[in-house]
Amino acid sequence: MNTLRTSLAVAALLACGLASAQTSGQTSTPAKPAAKPAAAAPAAKGGKGKLMTRDELRACMTSNQQNEDAGAELDKKKAVVLKERDELKASKAESDKFEADMQAQGTALKTEIDSVKAFGAEIEAGAAKMEKAELKAKQEEYQARANALQPKIDAFNKARNDRIEVNKAFNVRVDAHQKIADEFNEAVEDLNDKRNEWKFKCASRSYDEADEIAIKKEQNKK
Repeated sequence: MNTLRTSLAVAALLACGLASAQTSGQTSTPAKPAAKPAAAAPAAKGGKGKLMTRDELRACMTSNQQNEDAGAELDKKKAVVLKERDELKASKAESDKFEADMQAQGTALKTEIDSVKAFGAEIEAGAAKMEKAELKAKQEEYQARANALQPKIDAFNKARNDRIEVNKAFNVRVDAHQKIADEFNEAVEDLNDKRNEWKFKCASRSYDEADEIAIKKEQNKK
């Protein structure tokens, strides 16, 4: 009598996910990866209990092969899921840098706006005491500074508005990835359950080697 053996289990699959967007105008933050699933252990040596019938052995061999096939498919999907996760993380990092740059630009722009406003208030307050030529020169300087400032304000506002659409598109992508990641994680958990069930029903059971040979011949004919 021999103890039923399973081939080397597929390596533990990395599960991952990204949190969906909190608001339509802000980019989402990647969530922490889910825990790794436990890999199936090889069958224990030394048979226990009653010898398996050929039908029982066939069922165990079939379920083991199905588990290995499912594990191989999940391994392929893992690469796709992780690639998308990494791309989203890179996009999030780029978005964070953009936001930091915009904050700096906004602060500098506000300082410049306040300076022009203060200059205008200064002209208005001292206009009565200025010579006509001096007042005219001050007003022209003020207008020149205001004219130079307006394109900066327009560019800043356009960048802000354009980014809203970029963030919306990113969040849609995050939501789609989250769904795929959740499905992947569920599939990993389901496979772990099936592996554990196989270990409970088959791993330590004894069987007749002649039955194993006969079953393999049946499978090769299909």
